[in-house]
Amino acid sequence: MFAVIIVILIIWASMWVFYKFMYPRAPKSMMPKAGDITTPRQCNFCGNRLAEYRGVLETLQTTPSLADNSDSVIKTNQDLFFCNYEHQADFHAGKTYGADD
Repeated sequence: MFAVIIVILIIWASMWVFYKFMYPRAPKSMMPKAGDITTPRQCNFCGNRLAEYRGVLETLQTTPSLADNSDSVIKTNQDLFFCNYEHQADFHAGKTYGADD
């Protein structure tokens, strides 16, 4: 019985060490700071969901003219959100996202 308990403790300790080194904590610079918005947003390029403070938020400050139709008015008042600057550049270059890219 004593051997079984020792084996279980050794397995528990080795698994704890394994997870400690394989999955370390994220650095403090990656954690949200006071005032950061942590609500998830969807990337306009790839569709991935990410916390707002981790991505790139692009606000469009254009004012639509009266001759524009309603679709362009909605489009100009919408904020764009991207996972990273590469997705932002690809979106404005007119590229489409493919999972195999």
